[in-house]
Amino acid sequence: MPTPVEPERPDLTGWRRRQQLRRSSAAQPIPSGKSYRRKPKHTQAREIRDAHR
Repeated sequence: MPTPVEPERPDLTGWRRRQQLRRSSAAQPIPSGKSYRRKPKHTQAREIRDAHR
């Protein structure tokens, strides 16, 4: 990639740096503390359905 005559915009420099990190093997997901939990579906309908059992 040829070097530009004028300096690159600072926001593009930051984006390029972050993009290279994303592509690299050093990229690690950040644990958010939230995990997917499956909720029971239609609890009221299940109670009505299972009431006769």
